[in-house]
Parts: sequence; C-alpha cells; structure tokens
Amino acid sequence: MVEMNRKIFINTKILDVICHNFYKGWFSIINEKFEYVERGEFNKDLEGEIIDLEDLYSIPGLIDSHMHIESSLATPAKFVKQAMKHGTAVILQDPHEMANVFGEEGIRFMERNSKNLPMDIFTAISSCVPTTRYNLESENSEITNENVKNLSLNDKIIALGEVMDYEGLIRGNKELVGIVEEAKKNGLLIEGHCPTLKGLELSRYIYRGVTSDHTLTNPEKIEEQLRKGMWVMIQTKSVTSENINYINSLKDKSRILLVTDDIFPNRLIKEHLNSIVNLSIKLGMNPIEAVSSATLRPAQYLNLKNYGMISPGKVGSFFTIKSPEEIIPERVFLKGKDIYEFKVCKTENKEKFKFKCNFSEINIGKFKFDAEGIRETNIVLCNRDNSETKLIKEDISFIGGIPSLENTDLIQVNVFSRKRLPDKNKGGFLKGLGLKSGAFASSFSHDSHNILVVGKNHLEMKKAVDFVLQNEGGMVYLTNDEILFLPLPIGGVITDDDVVSTAEIMQNIKNKMIENGALHKNPLLFLSVLALTVSPYYKFSDLGLVDVENTRIIDIFN
Repeated sequence: MVEMNRKIFINTKILDVICHNFYKGWFSIINEKFEYVERGEFNKDLEGEIIDLEDLYSIPGLIDSHMHIESSLATPAKFVKQAMKHGTAVILQDPHEMANVFGEEGIRFMERNSKNLPMDIFTAISSCVPTTRYNLESENSEITNENVKNLSLNDKIIALGEVMDYEGLIRGNKELVGIVEEAKKNGLLIEGHCPTLKGLELSRYIYRGVTSDHTLTNPEKIEEQLRKGMWVMIQTKSVTSENINYINSLKDKSRILLVTDDIFPNRLIKEHLNSIVNLSIKLGMNPIEAVSSATLRPAQYLNLKNYGMISPGKVGSFFTIKSPEEIIPERVFLKGKDIYEFKVCKTENKEKFKFKCNFSEINIGKFKFDAEGIRETNIVLCNRDNSETKLIKEDISFIGGIPSLENTDLIQVNVFSRKRLPDKNKGGFLKGLGLKSGAFASSFSHDSHNILVVGKNHLEMKKAVDFVLQNEGGMVYLTNDEILFLPLPIGGVITDDDVVSTAEIMQNIKNKMIENGALHKNPLLFLSVLALTVSPYYKFSDLGLVDVENTRIIDIFN
C-alpha cells in the first residue's frame, strides 16, 4: 500500500549542488522524502503517480537561514501562503518583534502557529529583549537565561537569535553572557549581528560563541569574518557588484549564505529568497553557486541534515524553473505535494495578543521643545538607500518651543513608550527623508515597538499618534485630505489578514509619501528602523537621540 503514495517525477534536469552541474534524470518521493534520484530516462517497473516535469530544471527548496516573519507584518500561516510560491521550503525565524512586546509568550505564539504548515519552520530564541541593556529606551518585555532554558526544550527551536547588543556581549554584560552561555549549554546555534565590529572586538564577539553576521557588508568585512570562521550572510542591501566580485574570487564559498532578513508585504507578494538569488546572479555570481548559498550551505549552517539537496532520504521539497539564469518557480512541491494541495491553517490564540498601551491619546504639549530663538541643533541625517545615518549640526528657529520646519528638509521625530509618557519632549530632528507634508505614525517600530511619529506639524503628529492608539495598533499616514491606515491588531506588529491586502495598503502609504516628497527608496522600511538602538549610527528612542556606537543618549542642543 505504501507504494501507492509514491510520486515519480520524470523528464527533468536535476541540480546537483555537490558536483555543481545539472543532469537529465528522474526522481521519486515517498513518505515526504526523496527516494530514488537517478540519471537518465525513467523506464523502471515502479508503481506510483507519474508527473512529467516537461524538461524543466528541478531545484532544491530554498532555505532562508535568517529572517523575521513579523517583518512581513503577517502571521506564520499568511506568510507561508505567499513565500512558498517563490520556492522557499525552510526558514529559521527569529520572532524578536513579538518577543519584544510579549517576551517568551510572544516566541511561543509564533512557534505554535508555525506548526502543521507546508513549509518547515524552525525558530530562534530572540536574544536581545530588550535590544540593549544600556538604558537607551523603555523596553516592553524581557528574555532571560531562564526563558532560554525553557524554550530550548522545544526541538523546533534550534538557535539563539541575533545578538544585536554586540557592545554588551563584548563588554561581558552579565545578563547577556548568561543568555549566550545557556544557549550553548543547550546546543543552540548562536546568531550574530555586528555591523561595525572588526579587529580585536570582532574576535572577542566570536570568542563568546557567535557564528554568523547578516548586516551591511563590504569585501574587507567579508574577508575578516571568513578568516575568523564566521558564516557570512548576504541580504539584499549587501548584494553589490564589489561584494559579488569578491565572493567570486573566493576558492571556498561554502560559508556564504543568502538570506532575506526583512521583507515587507509589498515585496513578499512578488518574491522572497529567490529575489536575492536572482540579484546575485544578475551581478555576476554563477547561478549554481547562488542557489547553493540558498540551499545546501544554509542546511549545513543550521545543521539540518535532511535538507538542502535533491538526494535520497532528504525532505522532498523542490521547484521547477525554465532557466537557471533566473530563479522563477513554475511549480513548487513541498514534501512531495504541490503547494496548491495544502490548506493553510488558522492562527490560534491571536485574541490573547492584542495591542496594548497605557494611554489612549497624547497631549500636544509633548511635541514642544524647551527652546526659544535660534538654536544650534544635533540633527540625524539619512541617506536614500539604506538605514545608516550620520549626525550633523544646523540652526533651527524655535518660537514658543515650536520649531520652524517649513521650507526646510527637516522633520520632527518622536518616540513614545507604550508604558508611560515622558515629562517633557524628548524628540529630535531628521534631515534627508524629504517629506514635505503629512504625519506618519506606527506601532511597528523596531525593536521595542514603541510608538514612532514623524512630521512637520505638531497637530498632525498628535492626530497620527492618537489614530494609532485609538485603532489598537498599526501604521497611519495622514495628510490634509486623506488618512491611510494599516491595522496591526496582533501586538501592534502583525495582522492575520491576507498579505496581498496588507501589501496594497502599504504600497498606497509608500506612494503617498513619495508623492509628498519622500526621497528614500523605501521610506517605510527606513522609518521602521529609525528607533532601532543597535542600527548605526544615530537613532531615536523614547528617551531621546541615541548615539548607537557609544551606547548613550545625547542632548540635541549640545
């Protein structure tokens, strides 16, 4: 009877990620695993359903070894419904958005809702909740070594998520070192995040147990990290000509991995990990090398021995493409089943994880500064391409504590803790975004997910914050003539709505912001990390302007 469940896939060109070639052949899948994988035409006396792959190429299912489902603003089920269409078969999620709001229970919510889905989802325990331990912001939750110990008992939890507080780990912060040591004791992989570390500091960071880095990189950084034994993860912003040329020059590329990290809904409906593979190929990486860095190599990094290639005994997930020069799936099979055979599960217990805030509106006085006349001011300068920022000084004129921002390329930034309002305004100013009018507010604000708002007009900024609070979480962009709102009812960070509808609203917000002057190529992504206190070099929190590298709050007028 078991043979009747066998599927035999014939007439295909199979990618061999070990010998780095394609060969004409056939294979069978039984009990969700590859059984026979053979060269040549199928002419065996073998029972099973025959599926003709019509001379297309067969590629192992892609493995995303570093990502955050919540960045797609979706529950696991709704994320999988879209991502599997693009050939992704396995992911390691780090649910540190839900963890920063709900702690251990937030991680358990994401892990529980990742079961019984077509895609294989493994989970990392978020290590930096709060993001840092230097009192740079008001946190909403905490992960301790006791939480790590409890969560490690789950066999689907295989890693400690990116250690973003690299300064804390290097300096030997007791709580953070305890978390890392507990993870090592329980056999977890330790993921890294070190955008600026090099030399002795990088060595110290790796010495603590960190194995990888996915942050913005360059050839010199890649070379040092490889030389010191790290796995180098390349996400979209690091897929540059100089990086690809350097990677091509390496004799051993086995520690180069392609990852998504964060993908917003408007991208997810079009592409997933395959987009990073395709961009790498476009910039000159050999197609088989690129695919290997998204299949076999991440499987080896994650120690997932049953994944990463089309070979006997491995999990039977693969997809077909017309040409290896462009990885666009024609048909996708996960564990031997066409993805359209699967029914997506419902999200459980979402009612217990509603958005919460200790106030329902904000006083407009919280936007006024204790300043009068012309003041030399520290201003954060953004660029148009990524999340890196600089600090500059400019004069700003204040009248009654209100800055004169009209006819300038400046906007005001405020972050409000979900727990308590500040005694006085602790906001600051951003230059370079280009936004000329309207106010944007969001409860999705990496990583603590306090309420971020930007704008030129205090009344509009108040209205935007109040709208988010009164509608129980989400993103809003309001102008004189329109309110565009994306509800995020689960913790203020995700929604169980279909990703397509979420993407449409996000695209409308993005388009409206660009129409009103925004110059950044992805203004929503940039704003979502404007309060991330481990992102170089200057960011904002509810406590003020953050000097990330020196882990301190600085006065905007000094």
